[in-house]
Amino acid sequence: MQDFRRVLILCAHSDDQAIGAGGTIAKFSSAGVDVKTFIFSFGELSHPHLQEMEVRKTRVQESQDANKILGGTSVIFLGMREGKFPEEYSERKWYEKLLSHIHSFRPDCILTHAPDDLHPDHRAVYKIVMDVYERGKLTCDLYAFDIWTVLNVKKRHVPCLVVDISQTFTKKIDALSAFRSQKVALFTLLWSVYAKAIFWGLRRGVRYAEVFYKLR
Repeated sequence: MQDFRRVLILCAHSDDQAIGAGGTIAKFSSAGVDVKTFIFSFGELSHPHLQEMEVRKTRVQESQDANKILGGTSVIFLGMREGKFPEEYSERKWYEKLLSHIHSFRPDCILTHAPDDLHPDHRAVYKIVMDVYERGKLTCDLYAFDIWTVLNVKKRHVPCLVVDISQTFTKKIDALSAFRSQKVALFTLLWSVYAKAIFWGLRRGVRYAEVFYKLR
């Protein structure tokens, strides 16, 4: 396992960290690594028939429940408007806020969304993270995970970090189950969660694994 002491996850929605890195969060946390997650939005658009504050309350509680299962240090919601990340970033001085958060935590590694993820919010987060990383002259390791891309053939030869999650895969599935309000969406993704874990496990010579593509 990589010699990380502090790992920061930057993701768009409250279940992304569990889908993309749940097994790794659990493994790192059990080894004493300080793992923090910053979630850009509360996911208000996911339930348009419910009041915004009710959705926020639900998402926060589910994320805290999932994080407790995985053993992460904390989950922080940034409160950016879902679907409007580029506008929020440019209008509300999020560059300074994010850079301040990162400097305060001093991560050895940042995990975030892949540049070619199919979800526009995920691609927007990637662009924001890259802007903060480059303009802020950060030097920590920077890796990306896929959510909506099952097996990314284009990245097959990109340098990557493959983490054996054979001992923590069950925790990942349990954490995903904590997102009860997202059960329909997660059901459609569950098969790909298993497929990717098995595929990368075979490549690594273990039962289950998660992969992260090196960005910097």
